[in-house]
Amino acid sequence: MSTVGPVRPPRPDERLRQIIDRLADGVVVVGGDGLVRFVNPAAQVLFGRGAAELLGREFGFPTLAGETTEIDVVRPGGATAAAELRAVETEWEGEPAYIVSLRDVTDRREAEERRRQAEAEQAARRDAESEARRARFLSNVSSVLSSSLDYHATLSVLAKLAVPELADWCVIDVLEEDGRMARVAAAHAEHEREPLLAVLCDEFPPRMDGPSVGAQALRSGTPVYVPRVSDEWLEGVTTGPEHAALIRALGIRSLIAVPLVARTETLGVATLVGATRGYRRNDLATAEDFAQRAALSISNARLYAAAQEASRAKSEFLAVMSHELRTPLNAVMGYADLLQAGIGGAVSERQRGYLDRIKEGARHLEGIIDEILAFSRMEAGQEAVRARRVDLRDVVRQAGDLLRPLARQKSLELELRLPPEPAIVETDPEKVLQILRNLGTNAIKFTDQGQVRIEALRDHPHHLLRIVDTGIGIRREHRERIFEPFWQVEQSNRREVGGTGLGLAVARRLAELLGGRLTLESAPGRGSTFTLALPAADNPENGGDPSA
Repeated sequence: MSTVGPVRPPRPDERLRQIIDRLADGVVVVGGDGLVRFVNPAAQVLFGRGAAELLGREFGFPTLAGETTEIDVVRPGGATAAAELRAVETEWEGEPAYIVSLRDVTDRREAEERRRQAEAEQAARRDAESEARRARFLSNVSSVLSSSLDYHATLSVLAKLAVPELADWCVIDVLEEDGRMARVAAAHAEHEREPLLAVLCDEFPPRMDGPSVGAQALRSGTPVYVPRVSDEWLEGVTTGPEHAALIRALGIRSLIAVPLVARTETLGVATLVGATRGYRRNDLATAEDFAQRAALSISNARLYAAAQEASRAKSEFLAVMSHELRTPLNAVMGYADLLQAGIGGAVSERQRGYLDRIKEGARHLEGIIDEILAFSRMEAGQEAVRARRVDLRDVVRQAGDLLRPLARQKSLELELRLPPEPAIVETDPEKVLQILRNLGTNAIKFTDQGQVRIEALRDHPHHLLRIVDTGIGIRREHRERIFEPFWQVEQSNRREVGGTGLGLAVARRLAELLGGRLTLESAPGRGSTFTLALPAADNPENGGDPSA
């Protein structure tokens, strides 16, 4: 008969080991020397290594008592796990030690990373959508600004475009030539508050020396950015309690006032107000882009208006001077005719030759005056077409009579090639004659030897008039520029041959006015051919209308 002795209870360390082994969190006991003394099964799973590989080795992670640290655990094969580490001081088998708990938070970290990534993607999407809206808005701004040169009307549309995309309400002021501020546009996102905005514009107009943010931005030439409007601030930029109360009624939470600057000149200011929105720094960049485009529009409109005024003044001057020149010129030609007719007594052949020279010079001056008058009338939009049925052969013969003396002076042959049958067009014969005279005079100027030829021929559905010369020719890059007013290929040639530089410009504009077209074929050293195409009177497509 055997005797069973009493069962010995486990030692405290063994009891603790049993509890630790059953924990879901990993537990590692680290001695005072930093070596691992014990690992539970959960820790072995976390590290991906068995107890034999871990015991007696450096732990390698911080063991500060009372601190919580998140660590990365590299498993065999390179896989990484995340763990939350906590350490407490204790004794293990009679020696100082740390019990380190390790909670696997890999899933939590991955979830947080997915959340952060989703938030980043949402933020990127919001930024992309915001940038797309900004690009569309600025594109619309550019379209509005390019649609008209009346900047008052354009800025009114622009203010409405800024609301509500960029502001809850907006006012645009421009700086007039006398230094005063003028409010040219205002808009509010809420229709029912438009009357309040009208009161603000009428009763509290902007002043350059006033306290408003618009005036501040104009004086400094820099934006005024107020991310959060306070009552104290509002009282400082208004002229009194009524003014402040009106702005509060319109709604104000945030504000940006941006000067309109173009070509270093400050032209006005756009004030953008957020009634419910709060402006941020990136809104300031959009506002500045908006203001820059608006400023360029104002500058271009003013430059265009100034150019138009200068053009009108120039045309009026040319018309007046041409009229003043024509009066004495008519007297010169009239008296020359009287002398040649013998009214003042007998005229010798030598004197008759002198009178012919006087009349030729007078006709030349008359042609120049006609060029100037025609140009000034076309510039002013006052050139009228007096169309009638005409045989182009008759017009060519008239042009030949006018040009033949000029050709004779340079010993050039002037040839007319006319068809046997009539070349009937519905047009203004005086303008066709002026075109031929301008083109023929130009051809004679730049031809030193050979001939100038004027041809009339049919090229259905047009009649063509060609002026062909054997002159110096024109390089390809100059073929369109020669039709610009006051431009000639060589300034030295211009001094030698004279002229106003208007002949070809007037000829092309007259051709277009008659419903035709004037083209050029030329090459250096091979002469030039100008072709005037006019619709034939029997063209069924234009029904005799020269503008068809």
